[in-house]
Amino acid sequence: MEAEASAPGMFKIRLSDGQEFGPAVMAQILQWGREGRVPIDSLIVPEDGSPIRSVLAQPQLKGIIQAPPTVSPGVIAPTPRSSSALIPTGNPMALIGYYLAVASLIPGLGILGPVAFVLGILGLRHAARFPEAKGKVHAWIAIIGGTLISLVYIMIIIVVVIANLP
Repeated sequence: MEAEASAPGMFKIRLSDGQEFGPAVMAQILQWGREGRVPIDSLIVPEDGSPIRSVLAQPQLKGIIQAPPTVSPGVIAPTPRSSSALIPTGNPMALIGYYLAVASLIPGLGILGPVAFVLGILGLRHAARFPEAKGKVHAWIAIIGGTLISLVYIMIIIVVVIANLP
């Protein structure tokens, strides 16, 4: 009695160009079918010597192969500005102006107000020219914050100068 070379229930997939894949159990071949790796014109070759048949003759495979693949696509790399809706990395003038306007609220850093105002204007122009860069809200905060802080500091300077007049 001759020992079998492969385990029972093992199959190979033969492509139309003659290439063979396997042997594999039917569960593995079904997975290959779900992944779209078994072409519709392939043959299933049983290792036990049973007749070779089309993959479409196998009821489990037929439904899988004729359906679209269910494997999710690979990881999609993020777009360069995927977070730009929240933080406008594509509009550095608006972003820096925003941060300077916020920083100018700290006593003694009011000198940053005019810089924030100018950067806000530049950021707003950039956002108008390149809408995908985003940053209009940050630019407006820089403009408004820079203006208000500048006015407050100008008023403080005027009050200090008037108070020190003889």
